[in-house]
Amino acid sequence: MANDVTKDPSPKSDIVEDIILWRRKKLAFSILSVSTSTWILLNFYGFTTITIISWIGIAVVSMVFLWGSLLRLLSKVEPELSGLEVSEEFVVETVRSCRMLMEETVRWMFRVGAESEWFVLARTVLGFWVLSRIGNLLDFHTCLFIGLVMGLTVPKLWDKYGDQIQKQLGSLKDKSKGAYNTTHEKILLMKNKLQHGREEKEKKSE
Repeated sequence: MANDVTKDPSPKSDIVEDIILWRRKKLAFSILSVSTSTWILLNFYGFTTITIISWIGIAVVSMVFLWGSLLRLLSKVEPELSGLEVSEEFVVETVRSCRMLMEETVRWMFRVGAESEWFVLARTVLGFWVLSRIGNLLDFHTCLFIGLVMGLTVPKLWDKYGDQIQKQLGSLKDKSKGAYNTTHEKILLMKNKLQHGREEKEKKSE
């Protein structure tokens, strides 16, 4: 007589995390391949972001019109649109999430500007400057493609080489602090020498 053995189901993993960390290699590779092919075609034919959005809007409106026309023609009833309403809970949750994101952004900006060390401030300013230059050189869908590629590569590389990267960043930060302290000491020394020279000149002139 066979005994029935019940096993606890394995916990379901997050599909987004699995794709980003390449645990589902086929799915991640498919997304990367389709995105790359789409980006190449868009740039080859010279489509802009406004053109793409307009064509998507035309396609959606046309399909909805055909669906409503066929529904009225075949079943003689009007399309049911009650399921397209946005619930109040969804609106409240969206507004709350946006407010929390804005508050956290403002706190981060003041924290970087007023409380952080010069290294963090310089790194932040440099990052914003690089983003501004990228925005001037690239269009919107290219920026989206670069963001997608970075989202599929950087987390995997960080998961694999994160410890080594943190060690290198810590070493670079220590060297930068040492160089800053040395430069600051030299500036103070030169300032003291100039001030001492002025005081001696004033005494001689008296």
